[in-house]
Amino acid sequence: MIDYHLHGNFCGHATGDLAEYVEEAIAKGFREIGFSDHLPKVVDPDPYHAMLEKDLPRYVEKVLALQKANRGRITIKLGIEADYFVGHESETKRLLDSYPFDYVLGALHFLGDWHFTSKQGLARYESEDPAEAFPKYFEMLKRMISTGLFDVVAHPDALRRGAFLPVRPMEKEHREVASLLKGKGMAIELNTAGIRRGAGSVYPDRGFLAACVAEGVPVTLGSDAHAPADVGRDFEAGLDLLGDLGVTEVATYERRRLTEVSIGAWLDNA
Repeated sequence: MIDYHLHGNFCGHATGDLAEYVEEAIAKGFREIGFSDHLPKVVDPDPYHAMLEKDLPRYVEKVLALQKANRGRITIKLGIEADYFVGHESETKRLLDSYPFDYVLGALHFLGDWHFTSKQGLARYESEDPAEAFPKYFEMLKRMISTGLFDVVAHPDALRRGAFLPVRPMEKEHREVASLLKGKGMAIELNTAGIRRGAGSVYPDRGFLAACVAEGVPVTLGSDAHAPADVGRDFEAGLDLLGDLGVTEVATYERRRLTEVSIGAWLDNA
């Protein structure tokens, strides 16, 4: 199986050397993984939430060295998770074009000045209005996809947390996002971190993922591991959901070119 969403100690909120993630993945029977640490933020850089630009060459060198050192043991892809900031597309593109990434995860962590995925942002869930927040989130998501800068949407609907849920059905938004993803040739990530971060399920929720599957959008898999022990965490639930929706292939990448591989082939050779 694959896990395309692994972090490491290149940012302040994750732990563990990248080599530790490799050994954990091998021990758990993974045949392919991808590192996707946080691209330097082009707005308000800080080393806690993302690596600084001076560290990006070292990150790339480290992943490429691990590829070489582990050839024949496990396939390792060079990925990155990039925040989308409106009005800063050119700076983001400059960074992404400077290195030989296999895939780029496009991510939303901010809604205005609300960093909703951070520890500091948790208190805002008490005062924000989901009736306003979710439509804004999906508008931002559509805008991000439309840029064409990214290959995969990371942790879709990560705004969900606990009782903070849409107050009306979001089927229209789900269909619109699915259509945009299909048109851009992008994939959607089934991210199992939602289970352990209070969302009550994987990201995205079943209805959102079903809309993407119905549109023919490819699916990748990621644990969003911020510590080696989280590699592949809760993948059983993710695979069960894919099976329920009739998904038989997962998307893999090399030099930003997508190939879909049979889930059965991965499992049979695990």
